[in-house]
Amino acid sequence: MKKLLSHQGRLLVLVVLILIGFALRLYRINAVPLRGDEAFTMLHWVREPLSQSLSEIATKDPQPPLAYIVYHLWGQVVGTGELTIRFLPAFLNLVGISVLYALGKRIGGTHLGLLAAFLWAIHPFQIWHAQDARNYAIWGALSPLAMWLALRALERNRQIDWVLYVVGAVLAAYIYYLELFSIFVLTVYVFIVYGRANRRLLMKWFRALIMIGAGLSIWYLQGRLLFGSGYGGTAGNFDPMQWFTWFVPTLTFGDTLSLPVWGILLLLGMLIFGGVLLYREGDVQKRYALLLGLMGTIPLVLLGIVSLRLNVFTPRYVLLVSSVFVLLLSGLLVFVRKRSWLLSTFAMALIVGGSFLSLNNHFFLHDYAKSPNWRALTNYLQTRVTTDSLIVLTSADEAYTFYHGETGITADFVRLPANPNQSAAEITSTLDTAMRHLGANDSLWIVAQPPPLWENRAVVDEWLTSNMQLVRSTVVDDLLAREFRPWTVNSAEISLTPLAEFPQIAELAGTIILPPDPTNTLTVWVYWRALDQTAEPLKAFVHLTGSINPATNTPLWSQDDHFPPNIGQNTANWIINTVYRDIFVLPLEGVTAGEYSIEVGLYDPITSERILTTDQRSSVTVQSITLP
Repeated sequence: MKKLLSHQGRLLVLVVLILIGFALRLYRINAVPLRGDEAFTMLHWVREPLSQSLSEIATKDPQPPLAYIVYHLWGQVVGTGELTIRFLPAFLNLVGISVLYALGKRIGGTHLGLLAAFLWAIHPFQIWHAQDARNYAIWGALSPLAMWLALRALERNRQIDWVLYVVGAVLAAYIYYLELFSIFVLTVYVFIVYGRANRRLLMKWFRALIMIGAGLSIWYLQGRLLFGSGYGGTAGNFDPMQWFTWFVPTLTFGDTLSLPVWGILLLLGMLIFGGVLLYREGDVQKRYALLLGLMGTIPLVLLGIVSLRLNVFTPRYVLLVSSVFVLLLSGLLVFVRKRSWLLSTFAMALIVGGSFLSLNNHFFLHDYAKSPNWRALTNYLQTRVTTDSLIVLTSADEAYTFYHGETGITADFVRLPANPNQSAAEITSTLDTAMRHLGANDSLWIVAQPPPLWENRAVVDEWLTSNMQLVRSTVVDDLLAREFRPWTVNSAEISLTPLAEFPQIAELAGTIILPPDPTNTLTVWVYWRALDQTAEPLKAFVHLTGSINPATNTPLWSQDDHFPPNIGQNTANWIINTVYRDIFVLPLEGVTAGEYSIEVGLYDPITSERILTTDQRSSVTVQSITLP
């Protein structure tokens, strides 16, 4: 009865840990917009025909076929929304909690297994990927499952266990290519442990490898994948110091926790000490310590070697190592507890505290958001761009493509630069063509920022400075959005009848008041028709007036004064009978909600004397507005 209750108790604890892990994986799962790779999953894995993904996308975004199949079928059965697709890896990653319990129990007993399951349930890097619509979190759970099945087959040596391992390894390798690292490490382990002691078992292992190879060869040996991909990677280049400064901390606490040097050294010491303590527990544990040591280091080395040719040096590509670190830290806590309860409690506090601090950063700190707020940007554009306008995306991010379509923006968009190697001539030619095809009331919108290391990042801005007028600039949740129009004013922009005339100087030909921008500014376009040139340049002003402003004890709440038309010309040298578009930006900080008037006028900057209109007004009230 006692044993039964003990078993029931362990089962209950495991269920609670799974529920905790599930809650953490669902918490704020859709709070941050899709990042570029997730958007690629949505557009090309989920919503395109599966045959197209397998034939075309597999060479552009090289993933094994099961990744495409699982996501595509999930989308067909459950739905293709953001939350629905992100739920898939969050749900499947839960398998890892039970797997880590089973691995930990096999390696060091029930206590170690439950600790490993707990640390996996709250693991920040696993949770980050579990909320990411890619295949890494699924592989992160399948890879330790395959390792557990391998140990089970080696130790029980039953036919069914060998079959299960082959199936598990093939499934994991069909979810993510770098499962081959795990298979290689297990082979090294088997050769070291059983190479001389048990030749019969060694031969069974190699037969299992042949079966795995046969199962994978159907896909892995296709010529178009081996030689025709041209994929160069999108991560960083090999840097051995980053094994210690980036990989180890990230695979333990995620990349939302920055550790100082002493923290990294302490973490390395804890991992090594955990392995040493496991090694000293007995002959069986020596084998497991060897396996964890190999699995915790060789994949990092192999990725470094691959990164000499491809830009793939990033921790997520060796996510399988995080399960090894969980087991080593769990072993540390269990075996230290036998010697010092206080020291074990302190180590537990460090590990759990670091995990929850990293989770807090992941969930709540904007600086650690995995993607810009493309939702906010596309919602902003959807209410402002016209059908025939053109949006130039200067950031090569597939997430914008996704949200552009989801928001229903009718204007076309183009990526410039499309890649770091696109020539300046090609970029400017595209912009020249776009400007020629703009309609009378259409604009060229430039959104986001190009990657800082791209050598062609400044080409678009240089062309715009020379060819078009900046008429609006704002920042939407850290994403830049700028509207440009041709310098020549189209007649459709101005009033048929002038709003006012400043004798022998200019007509106020019209105004356009734009809605307040996210930067808390109000942009006003003022149109001047030059009637004559003045002896000295005059200044123009746009004032926001209302009830008495307590700060100034006047009706003035905000203003922008400058020399019109702010394009290198002014009233002393502008071209007579030409209409100029003059851009005013009024800050709204400190402006309370209420009714306001927009007033426009001219004045002499030397004497501060205002220029009167033909009907003797010192300013022209062009519109009343309500600010929320």
